[in-house]
Amino acid sequence: MLRRLTAVISIPLACLVSLLLFFSPVFAKHVEGEHPEETRTGEISEGAPSNLPIRDVTNMVRIPAGRFRMGSNFEEVKKYYAQCKKADPSCALWWFDDEMPSHLIYLKDYWIDMFEVTNQNYLEFVLATGHRPALDDTCDTDKCREGNLWKENSFPESIRHQPVTQVNWHDADAYCRWRGKRLPSEAEWEKAARGPTGRLYPWGSSSPETRATFHRKWRGVFTLTDRGSYSSGVSIYGVYDLSGNVWEWVSDWYETYYYRDSPNHNPQGPKTGQFKIVRGGSWVNFAVDLRSSLRRWSRPEVRFNDTGFRCARDDIKPGKSGQR
Repeated sequence: MLRRLTAVISIPLACLVSLLLFFSPVFAKHVEGEHPEETRTGEISEGAPSNLPIRDVTNMVRIPAGRFRMGSNFEEVKKYYAQCKKADPSCALWWFDDEMPSHLIYLKDYWIDMFEVTNQNYLEFVLATGHRPALDDTCDTDKCREGNLWKENSFPESIRHQPVTQVNWHDADAYCRWRGKRLPSEAEWEKAARGPTGRLYPWGSSSPETRATFHRKWRGVFTLTDRGSYSSGVSIYGVYDLSGNVWEWVSDWYETYYYRDSPNHNPQGPKTGQFKIVRGGSWVNFAVDLRSSLRRWSRPEVRFNDTGFRCARDDIKPGKSGQR
């Protein structure tokens, strides 16, 4: 099982891939006025356009207010542990402590992106604000560098609609704020994935086969799949790609036993911490790691080629404006 290992290292997971694939002569370039995937929204950072509509929810899904079941109970954890042990002999029961106990949470209504943020989306942000590109510039080995699909402010055309990777928590937070949004809380992410009844996966309890991208080796631009590729993997609310492809940053700090005393209304996670939370599993993980209740942590400053994000925003009532 790879989630415990990748949480504490700063080198992306990458297997051998031909450098010819990475240095493809065809790169996605910014075309002025071309913003095919998402209308810019809300609060803006320095260098961004100033005419972003504050209430736009293009390509977002509204999640209604109400209670849902968050986390796992001990009987469920025993099943997950048995599955984990088959995939990874080093699996330990304590790995699952952080998703217990199962508990009911009330969330107010909110909006969440239907899709993960893509390379094209992120390129718009980089060009508008001067923010750093989506790559790990700390690499000192070829294997590490092979995890970078961007070359400065460009990338192969074939990955335009794949989720952006090699972004840390701060990059994701800055992007969402630029769009007039925010990162979802851990509870918001889990409700969007599991629905009110606590589904195992976004689509239910059946196998992730044909529903998600997972258990792959690194093959450069051929590793990830385009956003929205699995109509059979959509959540009960109509949110895509919440399992597999890339882990997703959420806003919360990580604490192992947070669920024991967390608020039962709109929890926001601990006030401080050393790690931020990522959710959903990725292209490299086993099926058991794609469960929607599974929690993984990562240092907020590191960048991985298996980690991206999506954004959320508060619901805006008629006659009101502004964000959380």
